[in-house]
Amino acid sequence: MNPEFRRQLSLELSPARLVLMPAILLMLAICVFVIEGKQPLLYLHKGALTLVGLLAACVGTFTALSSINDELNERTWDQQRMSAMGPWRMAWGKLLGGPSYAWYGALLCSAAALLCGFWLGELADTILVLVLSILGACALHCAMMASRLYSMDPNKPATSRNVWVLVVLVFMLLQLVSSVVVGLDSLLGGSGGGAWWGLPLNSGSLLLVFAVAGLLLGLLALWRAMSMQLSVPTTPWAWALGNAAGCLLLVGLVPTGTGRALTAMMLFALATYYAAALESQVAQRWRALLYSARHGQWRRFWQNMPLWPISWCMAFAVLLPAYLLWNADPLSNRSQLGPLAFMVLLHVLRDCGIYLVFSLRKSSRSPLGMTLLVVFVLSALLPAMAWSLGLAPLFEPLFGAFDPRLSSNFAHAPALGWLAWVGMLLQLAVLAVVLVWRFKAITPGSAARNDIFAL
Repeated sequence: MNPEFRRQLSLELSPARLVLMPAILLMLAICVFVIEGKQPLLYLHKGALTLVGLLAACVGTFTALSSINDELNERTWDQQRMSAMGPWRMAWGKLLGGPSYAWYGALLCSAAALLCGFWLGELADTILVLVLSILGACALHCAMMASRLYSMDPNKPATSRNVWVLVVLVFMLLQLVSSVVVGLDSLLGGSGGGAWWGLPLNSGSLLLVFAVAGLLLGLLALWRAMSMQLSVPTTPWAWALGNAAGCLLLVGLVPTGTGRALTAMMLFALATYYAAALESQVAQRWRALLYSARHGQWRRFWQNMPLWPISWCMAFAVLLPAYLLWNADPLSNRSQLGPLAFMVLLHVLRDCGIYLVFSLRKSSRSPLGMTLLVVFVLSALLPAMAWSLGLAPLFEPLFGAFDPRLSSNFAHAPALGWLAWVGMLLQLAVLAVVLVWRFKAITPGSAARNDIFAL
């Protein structure tokens, strides 16, 4: 048996807890029969399905993340790194072992839901709902664990702020999952559906495709993040593959070519922001990247490559074929949509560059907070102050682009003025100079004594 899986089971499934879970669930079932005397099976059925979602998605996510945070707090992550287990064995050991107690309760509720569904004549829909709930919860566990591993610094313990973030996250999941799982039955029972890449699918088939694909992508992300934390060198092919697969999965729901191109660029831009915000040990990674490039070690160069430039390049790669596609689309205007999309990508590059500048400074303060402050000044305060002079696009190129004309027809986006392009080029030029200076500062032997960004 997997040693990590066995260790997590011994921590989670004590004899007292094994008895406590069915006892509480039995008392809840008795309450349903006492309160609702007319249709107790119907309410027990819906309640069991809701508890499956709450236990698997919410409690399971919290305990899965806690299995990682506990390693940091107890200073045992280095022991895991030196163990003989590979990334995949460590990943699935924590994935199944960490939330094992939540899965124990979810399986008990699933058995109750199946029995009620059999007596109510809704066994097929119940099985489908349970399969979707279990697949979705597993995908959520993988995604959250991968995010935590990618943003984790093994040298720093999990702070109380991380715990409160988990509490807020679980609270939001409680609000979402309860409504989604309860409404899933009516959605699956309806005749609605949709077209995915031109294939007509009913609601159940469409949700099943998304659940399976989400689980596979989550497992890929978890393996990649675990490999990074266990110091197993890997090139970022998994991130690029995950970005492309996720984009193809969601873009298939968009009917038009113009909408598909815009959706793809938007998804890649969001992935760029996501990867930049979660990146840990930024200075060490970029120092190794520059060293590998200087000495021509290109495999190590790709192994140390941060993930957000890959997503941004993929978004940029969509722009050229999309530009050709818009020329053939009678509902779009290539001379206006193309420059606007290109400006949005430059805007994303500017924001990530600002975040990189603050990430490279020698300070314990959060680079995300400083980045948001600078972006707020550039995108709101300075444009508002310069609005009366007509210089707002110099600070925020998109400040005057979205006017009331877009509300009538987004396809006919307004053309950006020359001042917007000058402003963006100036900002990127200043940012490039600052980044070159910071890269020289983090290079061994050329570190600057006075770092204004450490203030």
